[in-house]
Amino acid sequence: MIIVNKKFHYHGRRIGSKLSDRKKTLLKNILPQLELNEKNTSQFFEKVNNENIKVSLEIGFGSGENLLNLISKNEERFYFIGCEPYLNGMASFLGNLKEKDYFKVRVFKNDVRELISICPKEILSEIFILFPDPWPKSRHEKRRIINYENITLLLSCLKPNGKIYIATDVKNYFDSIKYLFKRLKNVKILNKSSLSFKPINIISTRYEKKALADKKKPFYIEVKKILD
Repeated sequence: MIIVNKKFHYHGRRIGSKLSDRKKTLLKNILPQLELNEKNTSQFFEKVNNENIKVSLEIGFGSGENLLNLISKNEERFYFIGCEPYLNGMASFLGNLKEKDYFKVRVFKNDVRELISICPKEILSEIFILFPDPWPKSRHEKRRIINYENITLLLSCLKPNGKIYIATDVKNYFDSIKYLFKRLKNVKILNKSSLSFKPINIISTRYEKKALADKKKPFYIEVKKILD
């Protein structure tokens, strides 16, 4: 049994508006069927490794629009892990997930750092981090999910030639992300000449639509892990 690392302090919201009865029911009945926890995480990763199944991780999936699209469009042997501590979003995702897809989906409702800190090496094929909380105040920048420590950890979980997709509408955050990847020797930025264009396997989410409605310019970065 893997013991999930609980040293991390999550600063975001867990619940926003009051949960509807339907969402409470989804969290009570469906979440336990799909949730990664201390009892089943090692078993899940062992199965993935033994069966040589590709794994896609989305961190902070919101209401799950992009994750649901990946699940529905991908016909390869893929498992999907969605991490979302915000329970309103988690419930929305569970409500839209088709029962026939339950077998290939797992969710994690806590800080993703707890999960990736015990994730086996080179197990993930792709990682999506779309419009993460930018924590715009200078004193809060250390709370940003995309920093050297976390990206280094994620890269250790990523297979060679695996990819990371990131989107944000905050220019200084994006600049710091771009600088971070330029410092790393085992990655290659694939879309250097098209950082304002959305990769084809990312759909428009409510966060992107909100950014565009607010006249903010989204930026995207697609990175591939290469051999040292």
